[in-house]
Amino acid sequence: MPIVPAGGDHRRVGLQTGHNDRLKLCKGAVSMQWQGEFAFGDVWLAFRGVSAENRFHAHAAVQFVAGASISVADETGREFVGPGWAIRSGVRHCLRPAPALMLVLADPQSRLAADLLAELEPDPIAALPAALVDELSEPLRIRDLMVRLQQRLPGGATPLDPRLAAALRHLEQQTAGDTVAAASAASGLSPSRLRALSQAQFGVPFGKLVMWKKVRVACLAMARGANLVDASLDAGFADQAHLTRTMADVIGLTPGEARSAAS
Repeated sequence: MPIVPAGGDHRRVGLQTGHNDRLKLCKGAVSMQWQGEFAFGDVWLAFRGVSAENRFHAHAAVQFVAGASISVADETGREFVGPGWAIRSGVRHCLRPAPALMLVLADPQSRLAADLLAELEPDPIAALPAALVDELSEPLRIRDLMVRLQQRLPGGATPLDPRLAAALRHLEQQTAGDTVAAASAASGLSPSRLRALSQAQFGVPFGKLVMWKKVRVACLAMARGANLVDASLDAGFADQAHLTRTMADVIGLTPGEARSAAS
């Protein structure tokens, strides 16, 4: 029997899946293609439109997704069904195809992510309150919607450890080369200590933050018209194949799939 948390029409449905099943594409009953609009901010990436097949993946970003009926699967085989969900950093999951949704990926160190998570239960995949679902479903331009959302947040998030903040400032300036080693030097921490501090604060090691930053830089470059080779180099990837593998692992889509969705 589905579990319905108090205060919202959300369901958790237990499913039995094998390990090999979880490595496959996350499919729905009806074949669809990703199609819609992408927008980018300083600390967020957003998509609105039709979602389709995607791979089980995990990202450093915190994900917020809303729509008429959103279904998210985790790697244990559980299904989370309802109008809106938050997926915390590092949680491996797959989003079932949906005919209409609004999806936001926010940097885990951002005020946006921290303030929104402060409104939710501390579950790895948590139901969004009805008011936030309504906010994300407003028929505004994505950038206008995000500006309004950020303006109404209280700004009371826990401050970052200053050493971790120094490493993140360095990450904003450099994505090429051995970014983790360079950020460690900038923070005054060893790579292992920086990894542990990031894990404690955000739920993912610092290397995952680096990969998320690189993917976001590459997506922004492609949105501005760069080809895959140039986008890969701009973001600090070794080559196009490296970008493709990383994007599939981080957001569940290849660069070609993401580009097709926005065309």
